[in-house]
This record gives sequence, C-alpha cells and structure tokens, in this order.
Amino acid sequence: MIETRKQEIIKDLMEVYNKYEVPEDLLEVTIFSLMSVYNRAGKNDELVGGDWIAENCPEPLKSLPI
Repeated sequence: MIETRKQEIIKDLMEVYNKYEVPEDLLEVTIFSLMSVYNRAGKNDELVGGDWIAENCPEPLKSLPI
C-alpha cells in the first residue's frame, strides 16, 4: 500500500472515530464498531481490519478494544 493511501485511510478512520456516537448498548467505541461504520461508508477497498489499525494507526485508534 502506498503511503498516501495509508494516510487517507487513517484520516477517514479518525473522521469516523471523531463523529461516532456510541450506541446505548455499548460502553465505548470498539475496533469492530469503528470498522462497521467505515465499511458502510464503502471506503474499505483494501479490506483493512483491526490488525491493520493496531499496526498502522496512531492513538487513540490503535488502542481501541476489540
């Protein structure tokens, strides 16, 4: 993956994270819930997942619970 695409994905994930409203049945944002919103936006062409987030994203994303 080229660096510009990596940075675009990180920017998109941070945008989702910053706008995310935790549903009543969850206590906090999780990698699963973040990826669900990101996938619904149709931007996950590379099929990045939780491992990719943990390895490539800055805090707070890389430390989100599963």
